[in-house]
Amino acid sequence: MIYSLNDRPRISELWRLRNDKQNIIAYKSTVEKDVFKVLSPVMASVIPLFDGTNTWLDIKNVLFEIYNVPDDLQELWSRRFDEMFDDVAALEGFISLEGNNSPSLSKNYEYFIPDIAGYHYPAWRLKRPLSVKIAFTNRCVCDCIYCYAERKKCEEADVNQWKKIFDELYENEIFLVDLGGSDIFSRADGLDILKEMVARDFTFFVSTKKQISLSEACQLAEMGIGRFDIPQYLIRPVQISIDSTDEEIASYLVSRKGYFQQAVESAKNFVKAGIIPRIKCVLTAYNADAIDGIVRYFSDLGVKEFTFVQYSRSHFHHNDRLFLSSEQKKRISETANRIKADFPNLVINIQENTSAGGPRNLSWEGWHNRSVCSGGRSNFIIQPNGEVTLCEQSPHNADFVVGNVFQEGILGVWNSDKLLNFLYPDRSKFQRTACYDCPEYETCHQEKGYCYRDVYSSYGTIYDAQPECPRQSKTPAREI
Repeated sequence: MIYSLNDRPRISELWRLRNDKQNIIAYKSTVEKDVFKVLSPVMASVIPLFDGTNTWLDIKNVLFEIYNVPDDLQELWSRRFDEMFDDVAALEGFISLEGNNSPSLSKNYEYFIPDIAGYHYPAWRLKRPLSVKIAFTNRCVCDCIYCYAERKKCEEADVNQWKKIFDELYENEIFLVDLGGSDIFSRADGLDILKEMVARDFTFFVSTKKQISLSEACQLAEMGIGRFDIPQYLIRPVQISIDSTDEEIASYLVSRKGYFQQAVESAKNFVKAGIIPRIKCVLTAYNADAIDGIVRYFSDLGVKEFTFVQYSRSHFHHNDRLFLSSEQKKRISETANRIKADFPNLVINIQENTSAGGPRNLSWEGWHNRSVCSGGRSNFIIQPNGEVTLCEQSPHNADFVVGNVFQEGILGVWNSDKLLNFLYPDRSKFQRTACYDCPEYETCHQEKGYCYRDVYSSYGTIYDAQPECPRQSKTPAREI
């Protein structure tokens, strides 16, 4: 066991718990990636005790009592409990020995009593979505040449329509409600939408290319958006996209004149309002050496976190000229090591990838250990008109739409035959592919699923094996 038996563990405020009746779910309060764990029945039975008042030994003794463990077997069971404790302690930031408790621990003990007789563990698909992403608009203030989004013209529901959806999300304890689609500030009522989301304690992430005035920045700060002096489970980061400190290059990449200075003004206004924004940059063949300049310039303005990702193929707006060369990728790796050493107090995330694309087959071990696709299993995407798709990068058309929340509600769509049939397609749809006669077809699709985005961008259909699958013999389009 990695802790002392006399330590008093607590579930940190970075995490929430939810009783889905058939199981208890622990999940991290962030929308950047669904991070959750379905707790074992044994762990679920004592989870309320992780409130900083009980030692690990106290919790073990409660388990001995619950399961009526005889004295001569307590040593064996104790080791099993240690393994279980280590398993949850391995979740990033889940267990803490100090600080505030998870907000979920304020609930009555009865809340945490699941249906043990019908307990589902493990569970590959949740009874309710863990998170949803809402594209409130497909309009944007820029027209980035590297944009991966379809940006299809679409009717937009008004704030009153969204309020009804927000209420249903809140009632179903779905608090991770991210912003998808294009720029929320392309809507005149963007701030009104955010206010309604804040009022329901939703956690989300705001990314924008619009020039934000000081007044707008102050309104966001008053709502707690972009601030870090609030409970950690309510932190809602703000991100500015900027791809170069060279005005000509920055403007070219987003197709908007004067964009660099506009981004600078936004950053200054955010900092004045008490918001510490993040900076996001997409590295292409045109701005491969932008890392140094961006970090040095914006850190002087008070920015503390930077993310640099490499351009990759998308289905809707792709151009091979944007791919980084092998030499540029090598320089990016060299820069990453140096810039992190030069700025140890900043958070600098730099995607380093020196491959040239092509076949990406994994070993069988790597394939079996891949991440589970979250689309339809723990989340889905709501389009501006309420239609639902399972992947942000899949087309918004009838073939990919699995329902409409304004007509069926959140859970109505989640539990619909249309969604389930899309999520678990019949094998016949995969004729003449590696999936069709694969002996692991049912297990693969039921437990892990496959990445619609990767398959669609590589082969122009979602009914094929991923490029990573060891059985896939087709060479994908160059990815990076």
